[in-house]
Amino acid sequence: FINPEFEFLTDEMEQYQEGCLSVPGFYENVDRPQKVKIKALDRDGQAYELIAEGLLAVCIQHECDHLNGKLFVDYLSNLKRDRIKKKLEKLHRQQA
Repeated sequence: FINPEFEFLTDEMEQYQEGCLSVPGFYENVDRPQKVKIKALDRDGQAYELIAEGLLAVCIQHECDHLNGKLFVDYLSNLKRDRIKKKLEKLHRQQA
């Protein structure tokens, strides 16, 4: 997807457990729109649209978040995000 734009096609949210190589070893439930329309360019610069639902919609949103500098932990409560941050810092200290 090049320059993806999302349109949420439902107010219905779906919760999936997400993880990421950027935050190794941590998984949390994240709510995301269940059905989305993505408008983007392909590698040849041709515009196209894709309607995705369920797990595919979640995966596409997760990966496109990276383009905007967001991680799945940004959708968590401050308490959960701080807990993960502290555990990662402890892990880094132990490996140093």
